[in-house]
Formats: sequence, C-alpha cells, structure tokens
Amino acid sequence: MLEAIGRDTMGEALALLARGFPVRAAPFWVAGLDRLSAFHDAQGLGPVGQIMRVKGEAVGVILTMRSRREPADGSPPQAVVNLSSWYVDERFRLMAPRMLQKVLAETVDTFTDLTPSPPVTDMIGRFGFVRCHDGGAVFALPVQALQMGPGQIVPVDTVALDAAVGRIVEDHRRLGCLACALVEPDGSRPLVFSTGRRKGLPAARLVYADDVASVRRNMGPIARFLLSRGMICLEMPTDRADTPPGSWFSTRSRPTFVRGASPAVAIDHAYSEFVFLRI
Repeated sequence: MLEAIGRDTMGEALALLARGFPVRAAPFWVAGLDRLSAFHDAQGLGPVGQIMRVKGEAVGVILTMRSRREPADGSPPQAVVNLSSWYVDERFRLMAPRMLQKVLAETVDTFTDLTPSPPVTDMIGRFGFVRCHDGGAVFALPVQALQMGPGQIVPVDTVALDAAVGRIVEDHRRLGCLACALVEPDGSRPLVFSTGRRKGLPAARLVYADDVASVRRNMGPIARFLLSRGMICLEMPTDRADTPPGSWFSTRSRPTFVRGASPAVAIDHAYSEFVFLRI
C-alpha cells in the first residue's frame, strides 16, 4: 500500500532516502525535504511524496514535486508532478512497477522524471513516458565568457514578464536560484538557473528558458553573468547528437522524460530536484 509522506512519516521517508542514495549525507535530505515541504505547504499542493508499505514496514519511497503552470491563453492551470528520488528495498524490487503504476494513477496534466536511474530509464517507457533529452551539455564558464553575443543580460526586475512567468521566476529566486533576463532585438526572455556543485565546484544548471537557440548564441553574456555570481560551469539539457560547440556531453547527467502534456517552453525543469535538492 502507498501512504502519503506527512509529518508523522517524514522520518521514515528520510531513512529510506538515506538508505537508497547513500552518496548523499542525511543533512542533504533534511534540507531538501524542508524546502520542498515548505513550498508545498505554502502553495497548498499536498504531500511531497509516497511511502510504500509491505505488512506495515516502510520499504519504498518516491518524491512527488508538485507545481502548476498557468497557460498564457487564460485556460485552467495545468498540474505538473515531477517524480524524483525513487527507491524500493531490494527485497521488494518486483513490486516497484506496481508502486509506480499507483503513483501515476493520479489525475494530473503532466508527469516528469528528470533524473531516472538506469533501471528506471529502461522501464519508464512502458508507462507512457517519452524521452525529451539524452542528458546535459557542460560549459566551462571562464572559456565561454570570452565570447561575444548579440544580446545582453539585464536584471530580471527591469523587464516586463507575463504574470505566470513572473511567478515562476520569483518562486525560484526565493528558493535560491539565479535569474536574469536575456535581451535581444526581438525581445527579452527570462532565464532561471539552479545552483549546486559539480566535482566540488560551484555549478549552475539551466532550469527554465523558452528558447534554446537564444541561449546558445549568447553564451558569452550568460557566462559572464554566472561567473559574477560565483559559478564555474553551466549544465543545460541537450541530446548527445546536438551537443553545442564549446561544451561536452556529460555522462553524469541523466536523460529526461515526460508523460502527458509537453512543457510550453523549450526547457522547463522548474520546481524539480535541481531546485529543491540542489543537485
């Protein structure tokens, strides 16, 4: 049976996550779930995940990072659930597909999985998920900063944003992300970056952008902005065959998947583990 993660079961969820992902220390999970729980509580989004029990024993866990997208045409908000940090005790691995099936029974517009493990990558297509990106391209920012670009980076507060997009930007700034606006002759676009560490170095990841081509042709200004915020490298989603010049395809990053309505913008990894867990 599945049981929603709540205050009474948070300790069990933390223990399962620490057991399933031993490379992450306990404080990492405590801090990440604190951020996720606070956001869900403030937005009235419901539980942050599910625990699977067998004969009363907690043997599996999955995080369900929930958010809403408000279409520009004024239609009803779309419910998005990002699945993350899925672990099932080895004794009960045969029950993992059934666990996922129950999680996916919820009526939402979009499910995403942005960091699936290799076994999950192999099976997730059977549940209606479609691959979006093969992984990520990594840019060394000091090298990219030497390039020019047709656009310029300005504070995101200085440009006019659609109300719904503005809320995404502000939510992520409050969650510790970096945000800016890329201004080109044809208009301005907000960019949002999560922050973390890569091989011990401060790193950014592009989690929200409505146009990949504009990002690629303006890597110089973007790199200088991120360097000024202490970042050393940048990762952005891509396909292996489409790895941008001046970057390398990362074998560390995982393919990304979506089920249901596709994101309205080119890159929408908002409200995900990159943001809440800062990976």
